[in-house]
Formats: sequence, structure tokens, C-alpha cells
Amino acid sequence: MAEQIMETVTIGGANVFEATTFAQWEQRMSNRFVRLQLSTNRPDDFHAVLHGRSYDEISLSRIEADAHQVDRLQDFICAGEARYFKFSLILAGAGLVVQDGREAVLGPGDMTLYDTSRPYSSFFEDGTESLVMVFPQEALSLSGENAARVTARPLSSDYGTGRLVEPFLRGLAASLDAPCGSGGIMLAHNALDLVNTLIHTELGGTTWRPDARLDAVAEVQAFIERNLATGDLTPARIAAAHYMSTRRLHYLFEGVGTTVTSWIKARRLDRCRRDLADPALAAATITQVAQRWGFTDPAHFSRVFRAAYGTSPSEYRRAC
Repeated sequence: MAEQIMETVTIGGANVFEATTFAQWEQRMSNRFVRLQLSTNRPDDFHAVLHGRSYDEISLSRIEADAHQVDRLQDFICAGEARYFKFSLILAGAGLVVQDGREAVLGPGDMTLYDTSRPYSSFFEDGTESLVMVFPQEALSLSGENAARVTARPLSSDYGTGRLVEPFLRGLAASLDAPCGSGGIMLAHNALDLVNTLIHTELGGTTWRPDARLDAVAEVQAFIERNLATGDLTPARIAAAHYMSTRRLHYLFEGVGTTVTSWIKARRLDRCRRDLADPALAAATITQVAQRWGFTDPAHFSRVFRAAYGTSPSEYRRAC
């Protein structure tokens, strides 16, 4: 018999949903705004709570959940469907958002923007609590080119405009249960205005300003993606292919908050994860999958895979 969703209740002005198994959470969330694929390593020992509220076309959700992953797959994206941005603030715990070849590693107080009209993945650790704001793309005054530059970028609350925006959003997350009427609508639109200001401030700053440095990083990342299966994908080889010194290469990646080797490892691990979940590759051994993407030492691969995803490659494959 199919498992039934727990009933949504209303507390104050917010709809509250609690899931005690992953099947309940998956059914509730997989089509909440756009079609999503959810996964976890502990489907039978899972707990999550969502407080949700909508103001006009702005949706706010405070989510506390056990460890899980959310994927917006290319196959799920249909021409003509509504296009949304999602803006997330980590209230507690830690998460990761991946889109457009970038990874935003997020801790308490960190924020990021992602686009539902293109594939993305998000990962959340046990006990992570977040505020997620969903709104139509036209509500944010960004060109398509600039939107692609800011997705999956960590926005810190430690400095600049983020220091002003984060406390307001945190307070809003804490008060979703309180009935606000027209005042709630105004607060939601104020929050959106603040997000708009934050994004444009960051676009105008030195970190994200479109320049030759960002173009060079994008070109190198594309080269890495094309050559992930190559065994000798070293910083020296990458630098030589782009007629630059290794020192210049490392400098470029410092500007996007990572290192060359970390980027290569993360992208290779993601390819291995996808292959392990692919039924068409079920006959391939874990060692073969690892070697295909440049991991020559099975023991080392197992360690880094567990560190990245919280489970061994064999356990991950069995769970898929």
C-alpha cells in the first residue's frame, strides 16, 4: 500500500507539514514549485518539517530536515513552464548548491541564488535549517547574462550588504507562523527588494565584476569538464593548455573560492556518483567507474567518496 502523506496543518498564517519518512517528504517536495528529484541515504529514518507561506507570487518556506539531496534535472525542464529563482539562507547547519559549474558551500548566515530553468543540485546535512524564497524570475531585475553569473555564488552575511540583509531575512523566517495580513505582503516584497539590492551590489563589486579573470576561469573549468576522464589532468597540464603559469592558474581559482585540485576532485566525484546511480552501468564494477574518472586507487576513491557524500560507493549504489 502506498504510504500516505501526513496532513498539512495551519499554525498562525503558515502551513506546516511534518514528514517522518523520506517517502512523505519526497512526495510533498518533488513537485512543490518545479519538478525535482530527491534522494537520501536513510529513507526509513528521516524527519523534516516545513513552515510555508505565500504572499502574492512570493513563497517563503522555513525548512528543517535530515540529510538529503535535491536535483533539478535537465529532463525535468520543459519549454514554456514558469521560470523561478530560488534564494536560500542557511539558518543552521550546512548545505551545498551546485549550478552553472559552480559550487556554493554554505554555512549559517550564508545565502545563494539559483535558477529553476537550468539544472542544479543542492545538498543538506542533518539538522540543516534554511529559509527558501521562491519568486518569478521577472521579479528580479537581472539580465539572463548576469543571472548566469550570480547563481551558486556564496553570499556572506559577514560583510557588505549581506550584513544588512541577513538579519531581516532571519527575522522573517522566525515569524512565518504569525498572521500578518497586508503587512505580511509588504514584508515579503521588502525582502525581495533587499535580495535584489544584495545581488546588484555584488554584481557591481570587485569579486563578481565581469572581467577577463572570470572569463579565464570559465574557460579553464570548461576545459577540465571536457577532460575529466584524462589521467594526467594536472595543474601543470591545464596551465600549459591555456598558455599561463601554474601560479596564474592557482590565482584564478582563488578568486572563485576554491583550488584547481579541489575543483577537479569534486567534478570527478560527481561523475562517479552519477555513474553509480545509472542502471545502464550496473554491470561496471565500482573500481571501473572510479578509474573511468581518474581515480586509480580504489581505497582512496572510497575514502573521498564517503567524505563527500556520507556513504561508501557500494552503499550509495545499493540505495539508488
